[in-house]
Amino acid sequence: MKPIHYNVPVPKDRTLFVQEDILERFYPHMHRHEEYQLIWIVEGTGQLMVDDSLHNFRKDDIFLLGSNQPHVFKNEQVGGLVRSVSVFFNVKGRLAGMLDLPELGVLLDFISNSQRGFRVPNTYLSQVRRRIEILKKSDHMDQLINFFYLLKALNSVSAHLKPLSGASFSENEPHATIRINKLCRYIDEHFKDNIALSEVAEQAHLTPQAFCRFFKKSTGKTFVSYLNDIRVREACRLLGTGTHDCISTVAYLCGFNSITNFNRVFRNVIGESPKEYINKYITLLYQ
Repeated sequence: MKPIHYNVPVPKDRTLFVQEDILERFYPHMHRHEEYQLIWIVEGTGQLMVDDSLHNFRKDDIFLLGSNQPHVFKNEQVGGLVRSVSVFFNVKGRLAGMLDLPELGVLLDFISNSQRGFRVPNTYLSQVRRRIEILKKSDHMDQLINFFYLLKALNSVSAHLKPLSGASFSENEPHATIRINKLCRYIDEHFKDNIALSEVAEQAHLTPQAFCRFFKKSTGKTFVSYLNDIRVREACRLLGTGTHDCISTVAYLCGFNSITNFNRVFRNVIGESPKEYINKYITLLYQ
């Protein structure tokens, strides 16, 4: 399903846009927009689909959606109302010059590392919610200043944030970044094969033990966990197309050597079985 490009109605006299919505339902189509979107679910429950991942949401949840990250919210209650507050901002627009200031470099790095989005952990919801409320009530220069305080609050808990989809990289050294990107591309290109740890370690010119330490430090994931995530994301994509009647076929196409292993890994990554995922996916698309 190709996402629709959505133009956020940012006023011409604004650097960022705070929008409060009270609706019967969210915008119903998978879509994307250039602006990052920080959204606070004030009222409502349902599911958020981001890329090929599903996330449940409830009252007071807060999500950041990356620039051009495909997503759609579906609320559960028919006939009820959903209420949300969204902060839209574009780091390539008017903010670009300000975020390029040395003093704000840490915030730019935080945003760049959050391209795959995140959910704010429950422990920090009240802190972030308070900042959004202050931002919503402010105007002109105060709004811009309070926006930076909001980013600062989010950055302060960045160690506890997990991407809504995909993997993140934490290695900062240039040569190490080039090496890990090369390794991840290799895995991305060969995940459907019977790829072994020793094979990937050889690509890095490291022993398997040294490779495991380097990979975990660079990505925050073990090699097996990273490989399983890629295989499961591909399985989600294939299951979502509806072109494969047999789940075992999808499992083998994604590099799993047994349906039992596939079901176990899929549940560990997604939190439900492949059959449950298909049923929720179909329900979400055709509500």
